[in-house]
Amino acid sequence: MKSYTFIKLSLSFILFEVSIILAYAFYYNLFYLTPIPITNHISFDAKLKFVREHIDPDKIDTIVLGSSIGLNNILTEELIKNSKNIKYAVNMSVYESSTLQVEQLLELIEAFPNLKRVIYSVQYSDTPSGRKFKNYQPQKLVRYMRHELNIFEYLILLLESCNNMQFCYERRKTWVHKHEQKNKFTSLVFDKGGSVPLYIYGKDVIQSRWNHPHPGVIANASIIAIGRMADKLFHKNTKFYIVHQPYRKGLYDKYKEVRGAIAYFDKRVEQILQNKKNAFLIKTQHLGLHGNKYFADRTHLNVDGSKAVSKYVAKQIDTLESKHE
Repeated sequence: MKSYTFIKLSLSFILFEVSIILAYAFYYNLFYLTPIPITNHISFDAKLKFVREHIDPDKIDTIVLGSSIGLNNILTEELIKNSKNIKYAVNMSVYESSTLQVEQLLELIEAFPNLKRVIYSVQYSDTPSGRKFKNYQPQKLVRYMRHELNIFEYLILLLESCNNMQFCYERRKTWVHKHEQKNKFTSLVFDKGGSVPLYIYGKDVIQSRWNHPHPGVIANASIIAIGRMADKLFHKNTKFYIVHQPYRKGLYDKYKEVRGAIAYFDKRVEQILQNKKNAFLIKTQHLGLHGNKYFADRTHLNVDGSKAVSKYVAKQIDTLESKHE
């Protein structure tokens, strides 16, 4: 009898604990802008929440992928405004993503059944890392974004995401200071299409990021991954645009290793795309964007720079598609 009572009390305690976690997760998800930690990568979690709540996946014809070089440097609203072909676009970039992680993000295209093109916004500095997302479950994330999880699956997702309530609390406590400031690189203030325009000028510029270039290192595995992405999209009858973003002109002119890395990246990508009729490299260094007016640091564009590059990319896509239809 005593053992039965113990089991009953233990089950009651477990059910009570589960109920508390679920209640907290529900409240957290409904009433806070802070995303629940589905992936434990805050930028990724924020993007999943944004798409789920603000985007109709069935309308999307264009997605943008990348690290913060995609998140900040390509504005979907500017693409739509300046392209005849792009009607509905969403920016699925996740900051600090390596090329191999972007390849993983590409698996999320299953959420967008009417997709026509993918834009990978990249700088050579994205390529050295071999990081990958751990415990990555793209099909579950696709169904989450599309509201296709059944009630039990959704409850399990909430339970898993906030089983560490202290972690959720700490994330919420720092959210406004770290991620709702448009003049910080950690900004996750999305525009209508999920891009993050940066308003970093003057005193908000971080001098170390402004004055010192990245090492001229490019990993061969990342170049090969770009080829795999092109192949995957070819079989999906989807166009693939690799946009090599500009480097701040002062550093580009000053450092031979920067010029060499940019030229080498372009050469290798052109080689790997040589026989891929659906894939194109769009270069932007020649645009000659100068200093404070357009850049937030060595590679991240402020809102003026991202508007200029996004407009150029939109026009290039229209030109390429008119030639290859």
